Amino acid sequence: MQSIFKMKKLFQNIVTSPSLLSLILSLSALIFAIFLQYKFNLIPCYLCELQRYGYVVALLLAILGMKYKDNNIFPTLISIAFLAVFIIAFWHKGIEAYWWSPTSECTEMSYNIGTLQEELEKANTEKPTASCDQLSPTLLNITLVEWSLMYAFVSFVSVTFLLLKRIIGKKNEF
Repeated sequence: MQSIFKMKKLFQNIVTSPSLLSLILSLSALIFAIFLQYKFNLIPCYLCELQRYGYVVALLLAILGMKYKDNNIFPTLISIAFLAVFIIAFWHKGIEAYWWSPTSECTEMSYNIGTLQEELEKANTEKPTASCDQLSPTLLNITLVEWSLMYAFVSFVSVTFLLLKRIIGKKNEF
């Protein structure tokens, strides 16, 4: 009976705390991305790596937000971080769907070609990256880029909703 009460309390904290929800969402996204990379050998592209940085920022802000619970600045910054991840995911989807052309970081082409010796050293020292404009693997007939786009959108909306609910609730107290 006590464990049911603890689970209920944890669930209540998750659905009322933007920082705790952000911690879970960010950590889940990062663990899943690393799992796909190392278990299934799916090399991330440049934009996928940028999205990971956004989730790391949200994770760090969530930790700070949990420490300073009464301050709304951290949940606000977390919402902005999730919005940035969503924008990167949307840009990624546009490149994958050929809605717009990719930047040089997103293609396998290199415009700054050096000498043969420099290129061989670069090939041996740089880690491999995938191309953003290639169709990513699918799961349930949806590409991983589309899953990432939906996940970032849901993360942004849910954290922003909890933040607004918290702000409006505090205004109604006065």
